[in-house]
Amino acid sequence: MIKIIVDHLPWPFPKYVDAVTLWPFIIYKRGIEDDLALQAHEMYHFNEQKRWLLVPWFIAYICLLPFYGGGRKHPMEKPAYAIQDKFNQDAERRRQNK
Repeated sequence: MIKIIVDHLPWPFPKYVDAVTLWPFIIYKRGIEDDLALQAHEMYHFNEQKRWLLVPWFIAYICLLPFYGGGRKHPMEKPAYAIQDKFNQDAERRRQNK
């Protein structure tokens, strides 16, 4: 995995996107790269792209966009967000138990 930190993600990525994985790269906006939950989300995509290979994964992702949009509604994002949410819930539970 090659981590790249940028001030903002380039076109075609929307401004609200904080990170993107294009195997073997994970590109983070500056200041967000240490978010462990986001890292877990992107590692899910990294491993998925490694299994599928990048081009078939990306074609499937793009083909589903008109039907689901990006973000949490996209079927290829749902598992990554579930991992990210679980990570955040576990971290919150650990903070509360201190």
